[in-house]
Amino acid sequence: MSCFTQDDKLALDVIKKAFELDIIVFLDWETFYKSRANNGSKSFSLKSMTYPEYIYDPRFHETGLGLVIDLDEHIEYGHGGKFYNMQMQKLKDARADGLRIGLVAHNTVFDGAICNWRYGLEFDFYFDTMLMRKYLAAHRPSSLNACAKDEWPDDPALRKGNDLADVDGIKYEYISEEQHASLAKYCRQDVNLMRRLFLSYIPRIGLANSTELRAMHITLRGNIEPQFDIRHDLLEEVIEEENIKDGEAVVEAIEYCYEQGFDDITPKTFSSNQQYATLLAGLELRVPKKISKTTGLLTPALGKGDPEYIRLQIDNPEYAVLYKARERMKSTIAKSRAERMISVSSTFRKHGFTDACMPFFLNYYGAGQTGRWSGGQKLNQQNNTRGGKHRLSMLAPDGYQIGVCDLSNIELRVNLWFCGQEDLLENFRNDPNFDLYSDIATDIFSYKVTKKTHPDERQMGKAAALGLGFSMGWFGFQQYLASGPLGMEPMFKDDEFCRNVKNAYDVKHYAIKAMWHFLANTVMPVIVNGGELRFGPNDLYIARKDQVVLPSGRVLQYSNARYKGEETQSGVSMKVVFDSDKYDRWGKPVPKYLWHGLLIENIAQATARDILAEQLVNVDRELDEKYLGWVMGSVHDELLAALKEGNEDEAFSIMKRNMSKAPEWAIGLPLANEGGYAKEYSK
Repeated sequence: MSCFTQDDKLALDVIKKAFELDIIVFLDWETFYKSRANNGSKSFSLKSMTYPEYIYDPRFHETGLGLVIDLDEHIEYGHGGKFYNMQMQKLKDARADGLRIGLVAHNTVFDGAICNWRYGLEFDFYFDTMLMRKYLAAHRPSSLNACAKDEWPDDPALRKGNDLADVDGIKYEYISEEQHASLAKYCRQDVNLMRRLFLSYIPRIGLANSTELRAMHITLRGNIEPQFDIRHDLLEEVIEEENIKDGEAVVEAIEYCYEQGFDDITPKTFSSNQQYATLLAGLELRVPKKISKTTGLLTPALGKGDPEYIRLQIDNPEYAVLYKARERMKSTIAKSRAERMISVSSTFRKHGFTDACMPFFLNYYGAGQTGRWSGGQKLNQQNNTRGGKHRLSMLAPDGYQIGVCDLSNIELRVNLWFCGQEDLLENFRNDPNFDLYSDIATDIFSYKVTKKTHPDERQMGKAAALGLGFSMGWFGFQQYLASGPLGMEPMFKDDEFCRNVKNAYDVKHYAIKAMWHFLANTVMPVIVNGGELRFGPNDLYIARKDQVVLPSGRVLQYSNARYKGEETQSGVSMKVVFDSDKYDRWGKPVPKYLWHGLLIENIAQATARDILAEQLVNVDRELDEKYLGWVMGSVHDELLAALKEGNEDEAFSIMKRNMSKAPEWAIGLPLANEGGYAKEYSK
């Protein structure tokens, strides 16, 4: 008797029809790993390695493979190169014969990467039960075991095994027959659980009409199938330039120290917390302190974002040369990213990916609260500077151009729309070129600011627009400027200036300020106490106990929201806390404060994310239907797509048109976009 219901069969049939799939493969690889270093050898696991480092390491090898097609009762399992090659070849042959095949795994980036990077097998559609779990319950753990416990709390038979621990550190050739039998049981159960989760999750996500399933697929495809060719010469220039900048900053700082009577200064002085603290103390500066998270003891608070260190820099601008050297020696991101891009692309080229040699490593639901994408595999390709050599080194595959289309000021526009700031929205509707950043800067500086005539002042307007919109205070704004926001250089402004900017923002954005109070006094009590409240434009948002439902249907989770009393100088203050998606060493959720500034930031960013997700899916679908390319991925508020050479104008017009359309529910939200296409990622 089949363990699958008619609803299961119907769900699978609907999914296959929606995505034009002939079969769906549920698959799980078992691989050699070594969780601990011992006997002079290092550990070998994904805890300390990226996927390319792990899968292409000489020590890597498979120890087993489990797979099943559709709702077949028998889950195939085997081990050894002959079995792996046979299974992979059967699927490749099926695709060559015209069958469209979908892949389901729990962490498909890993299992799909092994299929493609080692066996040259791509799939027509990628699903991932781990990502489905993140979409449905981002506040809960997404391991297969945690998913199974939550889904079937009263069924001990539906639990992940622990047999894998028996082969920790044991290479394939030394695994005994008994251990192979345990591995087979373990792997088959993983495939069984993953398939059952898939059938349970699919109806909740929306079956065939789900934007999110397609968004997951596009993200997974970008991770598994290399998207870019890479110019090493530009990245080598980055490394050389960064070394020169480091050297110049340190030499200038050392020379200054010599002039002040310090003769034992070295480059390490600026990278070492203790030595740098000693130098500051020698200059009769009060070294800020904080409690170390690792030791629990007082330690110098000299990080880029430490408030007291920011205050020290503002109050003592004469030592700017030292602060610059400190920042250069502590921030090696540009150089290390260039080195990693060279390493990753070299590895893929070595293994036969000569056209496109670097995937687009993005994490679906990387920002757990809002669901935005984040950078993955230690590359964080979302943070490459616009026009910088990291971006320029990324090239389209042969026969394609890279199309880039950016949603202009999307978070800002969404915040204005959500809060009902109609006067500024009307400016956007009436003038496609309306520049709110310059408009705000004009209020700040009391003279006309434009992007062309006063670019530095406009940057201040941009920082104010994006920083203060989420109820940031003047002191927080001061710290925000000092952190070097939005790719800007750090700006150290005095208290009076920051107060004036804050006041000017609040006067201009009266509706946004009113929404802050509404969220604090009306919405947050519902999140804590329960009930239901519709709010926002056209009552599209719904507050309930522990959650806010977005217009897209996606849910912002504030699990176990509750009041917490705190002693202050003026008495007991009631704060709202909720269980975050982080867990302490005892497995308990780490509490996080919820206040109206965080809530409006979450709502604006999550709404903007949903708009981009819908556009990402629509652009990819139309490009695919017309054989004009595909979406490579997203970077914050912009989409990247591979556009077929010879049809670039038509393909790019598809991007522009789709990204000019707001979702049906976003009535009255004016959108605009800009971009272009080129061989390199330059627009």
